[in-house]
Amino acid sequence: MVDLLRSSSSALPHVVLEALAYLVASRTYWSVARTQPRPPRATDRWLLAACAIAGAALGSKGLHVLEHLPALWRQGATADWLGGKSVLGGLIGGTLAVEAGKRAIGWRPSTGDAWVPAIAIGLIIGRAGCQVTGLWDQTYGTPTALPWGWDYGDGARRHPVALYEMALVGLAWLGVARWRVRAPGARFSGFLAAYCAIRLALDFLKPPFGAQTAAELTATLPVARYLDLTAIQWTALAGLGGYLAMLRHRLRPAAA
Repeated sequence: MVDLLRSSSSALPHVVLEALAYLVASRTYWSVARTQPRPPRATDRWLLAACAIAGAALGSKGLHVLEHLPALWRQGATADWLGGKSVLGGLIGGTLAVEAGKRAIGWRPSTGDAWVPAIAIGLIIGRAGCQVTGLWDQTYGTPTALPWGWDYGDGARRHPVALYEMALVGLAWLGVARWRVRAPGARFSGFLAAYCAIRLALDFLKPPFGAQTAAELTATLPVARYLDLTAIQWTALAGLGGYLAMLRHRLRPAAA
């Protein structure tokens, strides 16, 4: 009972900040989207919004399953299969679904730039929730001897990877905001390419990399590696290539 109360109390800030992240991000998107190119018909705009939500949900859940698939397969608990999500999977899934929706309605201009501040703000607020949470959501870093190591509750000082991500996302957002490129969609592609690179690098500072502590070895859902990389890292690598290709495509008319 004591452990349950402790986990519940540590989860509360995470839940509150995650809800705040969704609220602020959605309001930011709709505020910025009014100034960006978008389909003239309301039904088409709502269709693209539905594609974004559905694609993000499927991508988020699918990548979480791949990240823990061996453990999920062994344990088979319904709650474990249904719980959890991946931000990176949601971003890539949402992108693919919106592109499919745009093709379906015949809309060619980019609609992505309005998402950049919304995604950045949402990530920063959401990762603040991860940082003040204990070990239960498995977003902690590997043990470190660096003076800014963070104790998540098990007595081990770890890399505060959520703080690293918040800082790097802020820098990426600032970078694309100051970019003197006017090609529609370039900022979105550039920002998401940067985020994929951030996740590819930062996930080397998370389990299953580094020395394994008792808490990690007994984790409910240990992270699997496939050919020495996690599912998130492979997805980040694929996403980096895809968004760079999209960026090159968006810059082509401006360069011509």
